[in-house]
This record gives sequence, C-alpha cells and structure tokens, in this order.
Amino acid sequence: MPTILSIVDPTTGTYINSLENVLYQDLKNVQMMEHRFLDTTENLPALKLDKTEMTTFRQSLVLSWTLGQTLGGHPIVDDQDIVALYCPATSDHRSFLEAATIDQIRATSRRVGSTQENEWFIPSFPIIKHESCQFRMFDRQSTDTLQLLGSSPILKLPASRTPTNIHMAYSQDPTEMVIQFNTAEKGTPIAMYGLSNNQMDTKSEGKSHTYTSQDLCGAPANQTEAGKFQPPGFFHVVVLTGLNLNESYSYKVGLASGQGVIWSDIHSFHSSLPVGQHKEPFSYAVYGDQGCPSVGWGEGGEWTAELAAREKGIRSVHHFGDLSYARGASHIWDEWMNMIQSFSTRVPIMVGVGNHEYDHVVGGKGKDPSGVMEDHGFMPEWGNFGYDSGGECGVPTVNRFTMPSSNNSNGIFWYSHNFASVHTIVLSSEHNMTEGSVQHEWMLEDLKSVNRSLTPWVIVELHRPLYQSQIDYDQNIVGVGMRYEIEELLHEYKVDLVLAGHYHSYLRTCDGLYQSKCENGGPTHICVGSAGASFDSTALYPQKWTDAFIKNEWGYGRITVANASFLHFEFIRAGAKNDTNAGKVRDDVW
Repeated sequence: MPTILSIVDPTTGTYINSLENVLYQDLKNVQMMEHRFLDTTENLPALKLDKTEMTTFRQSLVLSWTLGQTLGGHPIVDDQDIVALYCPATSDHRSFLEAATIDQIRATSRRVGSTQENEWFIPSFPIIKHESCQFRMFDRQSTDTLQLLGSSPILKLPASRTPTNIHMAYSQDPTEMVIQFNTAEKGTPIAMYGLSNNQMDTKSEGKSHTYTSQDLCGAPANQTEAGKFQPPGFFHVVVLTGLNLNESYSYKVGLASGQGVIWSDIHSFHSSLPVGQHKEPFSYAVYGDQGCPSVGWGEGGEWTAELAAREKGIRSVHHFGDLSYARGASHIWDEWMNMIQSFSTRVPIMVGVGNHEYDHVVGGKGKDPSGVMEDHGFMPEWGNFGYDSGGECGVPTVNRFTMPSSNNSNGIFWYSHNFASVHTIVLSSEHNMTEGSVQHEWMLEDLKSVNRSLTPWVIVELHRPLYQSQIDYDQNIVGVGMRYEIEELLHEYKVDLVLAGHYHSYLRTCDGLYQSKCENGGPTHICVGSAGASFDSTALYPQKWTDAFIKNEWGYGRITVANASFLHFEFIRAGAKNDTNAGKVRDDVW
C-alpha cells in the first residue's frame, strides 16, 4: 500500500506502506519549529520547483534543493532531514499529506529513473482536491524536535471544479446512460450530449453527494491523517436520457457555479442495444481483482486497463469485486479511478463488491450502506470474512458507483440488468445468501422474472467462486458453503455461466457443473481474478471438473455473444506494450 507519492525504502527498495509508515507516526509526536539563524553568513537551503502551476492533472513535477552551508562550510542538509507536502499550502506544519527523509526521496527518484541527488522527481503528480500545495524541508534537531529549513514556492493545482474520475454505467432503462464524476468543490453537475461533437445541444443536470470519515466503519479508513482518510470531494451523478438505441453519442461534463463551468474533455460512447436483440454479435470484458501500480503490485492492473481500452469493439467492462484495493488508504481510490478512465469514459463499467470493498468486523451498525443492522458483516461458521476493507465497509464504493436499480435490488451489492440477449445478475458473496435471506429471496424472484425469449443468456457474477481447485482450504470451504446457498437456484433456473474472481489466477470448469459433476445440468464456472492483483501460485487439487488453469499471468475475459445459441469466452493475456504475447488468447470455450 504505497504512500500518495509512492515513497521507497532505501534499504529494501520496496514501497513504504502508507498505513504503517513509521515516519508519519514519528511526526505526530515531534515539536515542529520555525528556524531562526542568528548569523546571516549561514547559507540556508533553497527549494525550487520546475513549475509553479499544474494546468492539468497527472503532470510531472521536480522539486530540487540546495544543500545550504553552515558557518564551518559544511552542508546543512543531510540524509535524515525531512521534506513534507502540504495541501493546501496554508496548512500548519502538522497537517502534512506526505513526508519522506532525504534518503527516502533519493531512493524514490532512482526507482523512476532520476540520477540527480538533490531532487525529487515525481513522474505523475497525483490528483489532489485542493487549490494549492507546498513542500517544506525540516532539519531533525533531535528525536523530538524539527526545525524548518525552507519552503518551496506554492504550487497551484488545477481548479477544484475540474471533473476527474469520469465513468459510465448502464441504467435499468436502455435509453439512458449514467455518467458519474468527481470534483473537489460542490456545484450543479451538468452534461451536454448529442450525436456528434458539434451537436451536443441536449443538457442534463444531476445530483451530488459525498462522505466523511465519520461515515466509515473503522480504522484505518476513518482516521484523518496522512496515508489514510482524506476528504474525497464531491461525487456527481448525471443521467443522459432519451437516447436512441445503438447510436454513437458525444458528451462532456462539468460543474456549474457562480464562476461558470469548467468542462471535461469531450468523450464518446455507444448507447445500448435493444433488449431482446439476438442478431447482432457483441462483446464485453470481464474480470475481478485489479488494483493499480499504486497498490505496489506492479503494472498488471494498468496493463489490463490499457488492453481493455484498446478493445474498440467491447460494449462494457464488468468488474466483480476487489476494485482498487484501497483498504482505508483513500488516495488509492483516485489512483485506480484515474487509471481505468482510459476506458470508463467510453464504455460502462459495471461493478460488484468483493471482500476488500466491504468486509468489516466492527462499526457497521447504522453505517453499513448495504442495510445490515449489525456491527459486522456476514460471518458464517464456514467463512473467512474478516476486516479486509480496512474499515471502509463499502462506503467509498457506494458513493463512487451507481448501478441499475430494479425491484428490491440493493445498489452495488446485488442487482440485475439486461443488455440485448443477456440477463446479468450481480450478487454479493460478502453477504448472506442462505435460503430465506434478503439476497436469496431477491435472486429467486429475479430468476423467476427472466424472459428467456428476450434474454436467452443468464449470467451470474459474484466475487468469490463456488468452484475453485487451487489448494487453499480456508478459501475452498467458502466456495462449498456458497454452493449450499445458491447452487440449487443456478441449476433449477438453468443459469448458463457463473463468473467470479478472488483467487488471483484463471480457472475454467467443465460445462454443466452441478454437485461437483460435469454435464449435470449446471453452468460453467470461470474464475478471472487475474486483472492485476499479486498472483496466487498454489497448485491444484485433482478435481475432474477443472478444464483449464493459468497462473502467474495477468489477463481478463472477453465474452462475445454471437446469437441466442452461441456464446464465446476467451481469456486474454495482459502485458506491457513490448510484450509480444500481450493481447493473445490463452484459453477459450464456446
């Protein structure tokens, strides 16, 4: 869980954990003083920036400094002196957003290719929801005292009304599209849209909301300090209505206030196909367990996002849980959502929740957005449901995403939607699905309502798989428990395909899997938890129902619905642009 500026430990060469940063804890207890030099011949360090204004988000930035000189001619700055980032620039010394020693800064810069000893190269300055920032350098006088050596010029950031984290989702109505975005300020969210860049003459206004640290269920998510909770700004939801089916549209979003509107770039999307349409083939991408490089796992999540963005023919991306892996470090959400914006402005992203969005053991009563009226989430005897969300308990996910609503659905937790010939049911494996539970009853009624003449394909998505062969008893037993909960429904209502993640690998079962037997009237189960999270590399139990297994490779699924009778699933390898195997099909089945 890297810090907001991805600080590196010079000894190990690994990222310092944002949630367990010793320096952050140290700075909470020291005295921070203004520096006063009595002898004017002493030469103070000077801090400089290569730019004092960011005109757009994610630009590079270089902070450099001189070493200064004491009366005896020695450098003032040493490896254990500290540079801290303050946003806004007027923050007091204790309210830092980031902090690192000079030694750590040099290791961090080396990791991204800089060879300069006295500079901090930041290749992509993060999205920060303030008007300004400033760096300050402190001299460690003693274990409990710091004195200010100098401050950088103030860095002006993009306007706090600038839209970020833009993404789309289908509505229950195929003539609508939901657009959501984020800003630092509150205002009236608006969208302009039309059939081309020159015809965006239809206007739609939306609504805004946010959350605070007090809305979260526990630590570290609700702790207002560096590396943990930071105010997320405001989330805006605008619904585009009256769309023609299967048409290309252009749109832009902005926030109206007394100062006018700052617009996003112009983006485009294709509206929905008619429900019941069987003749025109279409494709979409599916996966779970992504994260991003800022989680410290390497580039797998980014490679998956880039390949999804290059999939020009897909109509949507379905992500069934373990999205950003923020786990209480709020800056990770902005990093992940900025990463997926390479495709989320063009195709809808339909999400579900995983253990790292929701699971909690305390603090949920009155705060759990799924409506559970207990302090903790679902905890059956056979489960391993714990504290995996870091106290978030689904709150950031609920605020950042709006999914289709139908009779008795439950926001992002369980819902269904139709697209052309496919009826998709999204479940929460983190909630009770036993017979008689709210979710089980909703699933039963939803399956009963499916019109197979309109949507002959029924696909279920959830985070944890019912069937997985990798050797991990604590996880396997959860799959067995979920089979007792919902496998009879999958069999009785002839569900075609079950998609899941959670295991960070790829596994496909035989067709017709029911009660651990192939060709027995059940669905195919496919685990695609390989979108970027660190690999699960354990071997397999010798299960007859395992048809394909790929480990230690990142990738995603591509579903192509040919017609009412044929559906093609492919597993696509993700990789760097110079990886000749990236984009290749590694497994497929009709």
